[in-house]
Amino acid sequence: MWVPVGLFVGGIVLIVAAVASGEAEVSLLVVFPVFSGSSPLFLLGTLLIVMSFIVGFLMLVLGQMQMAAGGTWPAGDFPEVQASGSTRKEYGGVVMVGPVPIAFGSDRRIALIMLVLGIVLAIVCLGILAALA
Repeated sequence: MWVPVGLFVGGIVLIVAAVASGEAEVSLLVVFPVFSGSSPLFLLGTLLIVMSFIVGFLMLVLGQMQMAAGGTWPAGDFPEVQASGSTRKEYGGVVMVGPVPIAFGSDRRIALIMLVLGIVLAIVCLGILAALA
């Protein structure tokens, strides 16, 4: 589960390093940051981000195939909550549309946590863009 996250974070770090060293540029299109560069560092960062999406998608597909074959998810992947004798999976996420976070979750608590994470992420991204400008 952590492999796609590690690839994504590694890609972001490499792109930030490329921008900081002057090998790549950041510009804003309305409120969306646009990164461009031609250095190997920028290319590797972009490649890691694309690979994180591919690996994450493949892990989801393989997990679904395992569940369809009668298996179970590996322990610890999803938090379990006891609800009247059965287990219930909790989930949540945040989609960033520019600097605006859109949060969702299986219940109000998870959605609120995702919203807070989205707001923190938006503030960090806007702070980095302001520092680079």
